[in-house]
Parts: sequence; structure tokens; C-alpha cells
Amino acid sequence: MPSAEAGPGTTDSHGLGAAVSQLGGGSRRSGRIAFLVMASTLNPDERVEILGQCRYLGCDGAIAITDRRLLIVNSREWDPDIESIEIGSGLEVQGWQDQRHAALVFTHPGGSVLVDRISELPIAKLLADRVRSRVG
Repeated sequence: MPSAEAGPGTTDSHGLGAAVSQLGGGSRRSGRIAFLVMASTLNPDERVEILGQCRYLGCDGAIAITDRRLLIVNSREWDPDIESIEIGSGLEVQGWQDQRHAALVFTHPGGSVLVDRISELPIAKLLADRVRSRVG
């Protein structure tokens, strides 16, 4: 389905372009490569619900809640890191913030994942709240 945010001849079947358009200019620039990695990682009929730009494992990254999972990727050249976490029983989220950035830690049965330098604080809160509400 074509998106109102997509350019002529493009589609945004995952809703990723629409989600990126909700971010500030700095986040869009910093996350550009990670957003492309994320687009290539999404399943054909998967939809992005919430998207944020972050740092993951020391590189610019992106974090998304989709209709199926929590997806975290980064822009590590030639070998990006990709973490897919089922949103269900056993997933916990903790968050911290100062005046400029937020960090989130997701603990799940397989380990834990830290994303930091989320500059859009309302999105960090929305991500944490959505995970908590979907877990239970």
C-alpha cells in the first residue's frame, strides 16, 4: 500500500517511512543507515508501531516495536547487529533519562539488551510503556 510519506513510485508497506517521518531531523540523519538495515530485516507483512533512533553496541541504531516483536539494529559497517525479542512473558524493561538522552534495558529469558542515547525522550517513554502494556 503506498504511503503518504513515500515519494513517487515508492511504497511503505511496513509503515517504517511514516514512523521515520515522526522523528526529528537529527534522529533521522543519525539513524538513516540503521533504518535501512531495519527495513531489510522486517518480515513482508510486519508493521512498525513505534520507532526510535538510539545507539546500540556503540553504533547508531534503531529500535522498533512491531506488531510481532521488539527489533533493535545498528549501522555497524558490513556486519550490523540485529536483535529480535519476542514481546511476551519474561520480558522486562527499565529506563533512565537525563535532560538530553534516555537509555532502556530490555531483560528477557535469553539475556539483556541496552540501547542508549535516545534523544527523543517521549519516544523512549512510549517504547517502554508499550512493551510493559503488551507484556501484561
